[in-house]
Amino acid sequence: MATKEIERKIAVIFATDVVGYSKSVEKNEDQTIKNFRVCKKILEDLFKEHDGRIFNTAGDSVLAEFSSAVSAVICATEFQKLIKERNESETSDLKMEFRIGINMGDVVIEGDNLYGDGVNIAARLEALAQPNGVCLSRSVHEFINKKMDFLFNDLGEQTVKDNIFHAFDVVIDDSHKRTVKTKTKSKTPLFAAIVAALILGLFGIYFFANITAEKSSIKTDSTTSSKPSILIAPIKASGLLTGQEAFGTGITESMISTLSQYKAIRVLSSNTSFHVAKTEMLDAEIRDQYGVDFLIRGSIQVMGNNARLNLEITDLKLEEVTVSKKRDFNLEDIFKVQDDLSNEILNELQINMGVGSRQGKRWASYWKSVEDFTKFLNWRDEWRTFTKEGHLNSQRMHDELKVLYPQESEIMYVLEAWQIFQRILMQFSTDKEKDLERLKFITNKAIELNPESTDAYAARALIGLQLLKTGCDTSLNDMIKSEKTGSTVDTLTIASAVYANCGDLKKAVDSNRSALKLLPNDTGWFVTARLVVLLYETGQIEEIYKLIGNNIEAKDMDNRFLAIFAFLEHQKGNKELAEGYLSRAKTMAFQEVDLKG
Repeated sequence: MATKEIERKIAVIFATDVVGYSKSVEKNEDQTIKNFRVCKKILEDLFKEHDGRIFNTAGDSVLAEFSSAVSAVICATEFQKLIKERNESETSDLKMEFRIGINMGDVVIEGDNLYGDGVNIAARLEALAQPNGVCLSRSVHEFINKKMDFLFNDLGEQTVKDNIFHAFDVVIDDSHKRTVKTKTKSKTPLFAAIVAALILGLFGIYFFANITAEKSSIKTDSTTSSKPSILIAPIKASGLLTGQEAFGTGITESMISTLSQYKAIRVLSSNTSFHVAKTEMLDAEIRDQYGVDFLIRGSIQVMGNNARLNLEITDLKLEEVTVSKKRDFNLEDIFKVQDDLSNEILNELQINMGVGSRQGKRWASYWKSVEDFTKFLNWRDEWRTFTKEGHLNSQRMHDELKVLYPQESEIMYVLEAWQIFQRILMQFSTDKEKDLERLKFITNKAIELNPESTDAYAARALIGLQLLKTGCDTSLNDMIKSEKTGSTVDTLTIASAVYANCGDLKKAVDSNRSALKLLPNDTGWFVTARLVVLLYETGQIEEIYKLIGNNIEAKDMDNRFLAIFAFLEHQKGNKELAEGYLSRAKTMAFQEVDLKG
């Protein structure tokens, strides 16, 4: 008789059980069982919603299988939030807390049940998780890290019952903080570091990098973010024939995929999109529950071989439609139309929401395609982080653009100038003298190619002042020429830095304020950061609070802001509040860069 071949597959395994279940049973068995049944029903409903399947239960433990790591993590975090809400409303002392572990790995299939290391490691991760927490394996973390807007505690390599694995906590809220070993180049106390940073000068904010081994383990669960949040509602279709049912879904997912390429916006997943549609949430509920800024709705009407696609973008804060587009097409061209329309919407968002209409339209004209324009804007956002990772990412994107645009052009020279500028300031240059010579050549060459370039004059003004030692007179003259050819967010921000370095703080503040007024969304708080330091230097503390006070709990709040707020609150005597800001900023250290080169 032939031995049946072992059937295997890769699966996402979700393991959970109740914290302190045995003690609770001993205390009050009936109530504990009733409580567990209620919680298990919540879990089962979420499994149905997120396509999870229970394959084993034992007492208070539940094992489930998911085909998607993203769905499993969303399900886990939603469950923990619902249980937390239930516990907060529970008056008795018999509250339930759960641990959850999620792993993606090889499993053995036996009927409806699953076995093997993939399941075992999920169980070990569950045991490692905090009460009300979710613990992931490296395989799950690597898969979801760039797809989901979560923060994580890196727990490093763990050994549990002969299983060795790398584990990560999902930081659902401030209660899920653990001590994480981080490396820093500074041993200066943080308050002292803040003072030192501010004394170094206004433009000094450019020259501080956040030196971290991992993201801060202490973050707020606020939905507020510097990135505008976009939700694309499922495209509604009518008049469809057999075989056309997936048209609406295809266009929806195509748009989500295309818009997700732009790093300065946050596009909610298709799971969230279809869940919102299924539950028929109102616009205000979508805005408040998911922190959505812009909602994209659309419909497709099919008439034989012809169709009409309508799309609207609604600003949920203003509660008004800001963009409306219509497209008639033949069904044979549906894939081309959905790509074209996705790119069109992406271009609209980048120009009008990302960098401002004036600057965006001019920049868009430099590039041959929306994809290239997007790559350029992503380069810009990575560069602006002023971190080692950001520098390496921006260098990679710059190299890709150089392959596409090898010819001499003003924009490519300006990009190269900023890349070299950052490389020198962050002390990554392997041949500083050669880099300085190249900077001198390309800043002049960009202006030679386009004597009306506001970006080229601004770049030469700041780079000349900071690295080429051309002096304030020359730099200020370049800024005057830049402003005459048309000020933008970037050139006004650069002007602010030039004026500050040359001693005119009033002009520096005014230029930075003007830049912020032109900016629809200050992604990464880049422009705001410069203004905050200027306001501190000029003693306008109340304006700092007005500027970012309402956003201080934002989940992507700049660590420098948190540190400054900690310092200000410490001065006021609000030590507890100051310590709270310090805790969120604790992975940050200031790296002092020699301004004299």
